[in-house]
Amino acid sequence: MKTLITNANVLDMVDEELPNVRKADILIDNNIIKKIEKDIDEEVDLKINAKNMLIMPGIVNTHTHLAMSIFRGYKDDRKLMDWLENAIFPVEDKLEPEDIYWNSYLSCLEMIRSGTTTCNDMYFGMNRTIEAIENTGLRAVVAWSITDDSIRDKLERTREYAKKYNKPNSRIKVFASPHAPYTCSPETIKLCVDLAKELNTGIHIHLSETLDEERTIKERYNKRGAEYLNDLGVLDLPVALAHGIYISDSDIEILKKIKGGISHNPISNCKLSSGICDVIKLRKNGINVGLGTDGIGSTTTLDMFEEMKTAAYLQKVNTMEPTSIKAYDILKMATIEGAKVLGLDKEIGTLEPGKKADMIFIKTDKLHLCPENDICSNIVYSANGADVDTVMIDGKVIMQNRKMINLDEKEVMRQVKKIAKRLL
Repeated sequence: MKTLITNANVLDMVDEELPNVRKADILIDNNIIKKIEKDIDEEVDLKINAKNMLIMPGIVNTHTHLAMSIFRGYKDDRKLMDWLENAIFPVEDKLEPEDIYWNSYLSCLEMIRSGTTTCNDMYFGMNRTIEAIENTGLRAVVAWSITDDSIRDKLERTREYAKKYNKPNSRIKVFASPHAPYTCSPETIKLCVDLAKELNTGIHIHLSETLDEERTIKERYNKRGAEYLNDLGVLDLPVALAHGIYISDSDIEILKKIKGGISHNPISNCKLSSGICDVIKLRKNGINVGLGTDGIGSTTTLDMFEEMKTAAYLQKVNTMEPTSIKAYDILKMATIEGAKVLGLDKEIGTLEPGKKADMIFIKTDKLHLCPENDICSNIVYSANGADVDTVMIDGKVIMQNRKMINLDEKEVMRQVKKIAKRLL
């Protein structure tokens, strides 16, 4: 199927330093971008008029727990470990596979509605989360969160689904995922590393989210978290490290070598008072930094436009320097740098011929986006997820004119409300 998008203002995110916004048409053949140029004249199956739209790459959410949508607003305003141990874990123990499916489905729809086309998920019940991802059309990296309990079963599930999905042109890829340095013994992490090597895949793991976490690792192993993971071989593999708040100068020297990068989750880190990741220092040292939301329980929203704003504001106030990070830097973190964290930058993250047709259309003729003195500043500081008009993933239109295509949002909300009533 050939699709032609006309009258578009295209922000391709290709240039390293300067945004390139140009008037152009986009020709798509099945799921691949073929041309981006003016006045394309070709017979196609579908034409989309993008007048008053800015088209940019779909947003990449580098750290999620999709099935936690049920916890939105549940027992808020607590410290992280108190919230996890006394509010979240007891309910998670009661989640059924069907619950995970509907909770994940709700998160997928929320992300699509707000312009996210790719996510990196870590949870349990991965099979039902994958089912929701398949049914909504999202692109995703998915991992079964592994701790010391029931490790053999979780490793085998990871192996099973990786062999099924880690194939060329698949929208879904599977990583190995030891949950965190403080929840996994060295033996568990080594087993995950061996599995990732066997499957030729990456690793998704939490790192240095809180000071308590770093203290725990120091007390147990006389090492910092990054050193601990490095010694176990984790950092020799493609790796997505969630949070990375308490990264020392010695940690940075270790992390400079990694393939992948850090997922910065600013809203979750603020809400849980975990701290502020020094994104400026990480990026200056050549470490890829993408943006993520974390789970809905700690972030309350999967709108990555809110993450972009918060990330920018936190870095400016953390450095007391308004020029420390610019709007275009934040957009790169939300697109191409996020794709690099997940090892998907050859496929997505920019709009250029040969890449997958993952893109969003932002409606720009709105009061809060007028005037367009600087389109990148408007997107980062003024826009929100509700400004996303149309979403295309893998060459398929998933949402158009704010209407989901063949996805029943009301039924999904009905099911999640029923689950929340039963469990909460």
